[in-house]
Amino acid sequence: MSEPILAPEELEALMATVAPSEHADALFAALPPIKQPEQVDAFHFDDADEDRPERYPMFVNLQERMVEMLDEQWDELFKRDITIQVERMETSFYKDIITVDEPLVYFVFEVEGYGRILFTFDTAIIVAFVDAMLGGEGESTDNPKTLSPVELRLSERIAEKMANMLSELWAPVHALAFKPYKLDYDPQFLAVTGAMEKCFSTYFDAKLSDDLTGKLGIHYPRPFLEPMLEMLRVALSDDTPDNDDEWTGELMQSIAHTPAEVRFELGRCQVDIGTFLTLKPGDALPLKTRASDPCTLWIEDTPLFQAMPGEKEGMLAAEITKPAEPGGTS
Repeated sequence: MSEPILAPEELEALMATVAPSEHADALFAALPPIKQPEQVDAFHFDDADEDRPERYPMFVNLQERMVEMLDEQWDELFKRDITIQVERMETSFYKDIITVDEPLVYFVFEVEGYGRILFTFDTAIIVAFVDAMLGGEGESTDNPKTLSPVELRLSERIAEKMANMLSELWAPVHALAFKPYKLDYDPQFLAVTGAMEKCFSTYFDAKLSDDLTGKLGIHYPRPFLEPMLEMLRVALSDDTPDNDDEWTGELMQSIAHTPAEVRFELGRCQVDIGTFLTLKPGDALPLKTRASDPCTLWIEDTPLFQAMPGEKEGMLAAEITKPAEPGGTS
């Protein structure tokens, strides 16, 4: 049997224009049933448009830079090589971040006008931190559940260092002054953001020694990042931009306030040691420079201008005549 010229949906559209709906219904009732597939899989919409940290190259770069800063600080504290690396980045609901079974220590930091962010640490990492701060080897007991009052108190100093690090980390993107807000190992009353608020979360693996490894995470609520998202979308490139007026202006302003020592050299001559040792007031040195010859104005070892010696307002002066020849030595 040959295939029909018109598909059923084409027939329905045609009949709807030439006959009452009951006639079309009767016609379609006489058509053979359309064979259905034996199994139909559930359809999932593509999540390509989901707002994820990876879509913000500058944000990703900040997390990589944080690894470098943590590694440098922790190497100094523990007096040994500490390994830190990014495990993953993802979008998380705040309620899922604080609903965990393993014991964690929570550091909350606040930036005025922007809100709060959250750091999570395995408790063993903080115990090792405190041990290193007290002059120990930077080790931890097996699976500590909570912090002692002394450990909790010293953790405040850790929070202060972390706040300074965060402020320095974000400085190239946006000036943010991070301040420690709260430190606890019970997450129920941290008041960072709403339970269903999405956060950009980065999780890190830390190896403090052969016997001690742990995890830490940093969580930025979406409202905290909202004012900076456009800047965080900027893609990093190894190519130097053709023109960056803001950067150029800041560079020129910095250079303008940098002191430089200027030297005006009238001439040079060579004398032997014997002559030098017999010099006395009134003696003259032959400089081999005529009175009409220009002299050189230097900044450190770089000749900048040709200039004529003279006097202005009772003081010796140099009148610039032209730029020095490139590579000149006189």
